[in-house]
Amino acid sequence: MSLVKNEKFYYVERGFLSQPEISPSEYARANKELSGSLHLITQLRAKQKEIDGLKSLVVECSGDKDMINMATEEMRQAIEEERRLQHLLLKSLLPKDGADERNCILEVRAGTGGEKASLFAMDIFKMYEKYAHKNGWKFEVVDIAQSDLKGYKRVPVTEKSGRVHSSAVSVAILPQADEVDVQLKNEDLKIDTYRSSGSGGQHANTTNSAVRTS
Repeated sequence: MSLVKNEKFYYVERGFLSQPEISPSEYARANKELSGSLHLITQLRAKQKEIDGLKSLVVECSGDKDMINMATEEMRQAIEEERRLQHLLLKSLLPKDGADERNCILEVRAGTGGEKASLFAMDIFKMYEKYAHKNGWKFEVVDIAQSDLKGYKRVPVTEKSGRVHSSAVSVAILPQADEVDVQLKNEDLKIDTYRSSGSGGQHANTTNSAVRTS
C-alpha cells in the first residue's frame, strides 16, 4: 500500500513550524482530525518493515527448513495484520459525517426478476441482519411486505435448461431523522379548488371537484 500525502496530512506530519503559512487553529484542527490516522500509519510502517525483515530472513536461511517455516508463518500473520491496518487506515480517512452516530433505516426492495428477485431480496436482508447481530447492533424489523411466495425455498442459479437468470434488488440506507415538533398554521396553507369545465351534469360547474393543498 502506498501512502499518498495530501496537503493537510503533509502539514500535520512535517509540523507547524516548517509550514508558517498555516495558522495555529488550522494546524490544531487538522492534527485533531488525523491523530488516529497518524497512529495507524506508524503501526502500518512498522508492520511493513517487519515483513521486509522476514522476507530477507527467508532468503538468508534458504538451507534451514525449520527457520524458513517459522519465518513464513510469521510473515503470513504479519501480512494479515498489515491488511487489517490498511482497512482501518482507509476507514479513518473517510470524511466525518454528523449522521455517523445515528441509528439508520434499511430498506431492501425486490426489483426485476419476479419470484427470484423476491428471494434474492430476502437473502440480502438476512445478510444485513446477520451482519448487525455480529457487530452487536440492535436490529428491529419495522415492516415487511408479504408476497405470494409459499415459504422460503432455494432457487438454483441456473434452470434445468442451463439458462442464467438475473435478479435485481435496491438497498437504501438512511440515517434516522430527529423527532421535531411541527406546528402548521392556517395562514401558512395555500388551498386551491377546481371545478369541472365544459358541459356536464347538473352540478358539473358549481361544485369543487378537486382540491390542492400546498
